[in-house]
Amino acid sequence: MVVLTRLGPPEAGIRHTQPLITVYVNERPLGVGTLYISEARVSWVGPSEQGFSLEYPHVSLHAISKDLSQFPAECLYLIIDVRLVDSEGTPNSTPNGSDDDDDEGQSDQGMTEIRFVPEDKTALEPMFRAMSACQALHPDPADISDLEEEDEAEYDENGTEETEEGAFEDADEDEPNGLSQEPMDQ
Repeated sequence: MVVLTRLGPPEAGIRHTQPLITVYVNERPLGVGTLYISEARVSWVGPSEQGFSLEYPHVSLHAISKDLSQFPAECLYLIIDVRLVDSEGTPNSTPNGSDDDDDEGQSDQGMTEIRFVPEDKTALEPMFRAMSACQALHPDPADISDLEEEDEAEYDENGTEETEEGAFEDADEDEPNGLSQEPMDQ
């Protein structure tokens, strides 16, 4: 869930803290504050403790962006799978906008680009590494189920993997290493 509200810094599991971060939401600056990368979420706290938190399952992409033709400053670039601002650029107080959204609107929940621009550009790499480590603690459930399906194979009662017709079969158990001692016809 994404929360735009008054909040203080996270209290547990902080992997990286970076002061003097200017945050941009869809290229709109929100101000200068402190970025906290914790094991549970990414939080930015600005003046008067105004800020937001992003939970990792909503972070679709994070990367270091150095392409100044796309944005005028090097930054930690995130794409999240919810719309944080409405069409006028006003921050939403809930992650998905109105509760009146119908099923068709669910496919168009939107996305938001977030850029964390540190005053000290050498902080980008440690910020990215911390973000990657914490993101790895929250794998996408769809990716996990895909991997589990790939790992599941059907076996017969002897523990031999069942194969489809025309697929390679297991080697004969009578032959060492599946190799035949008969000469091949040339």
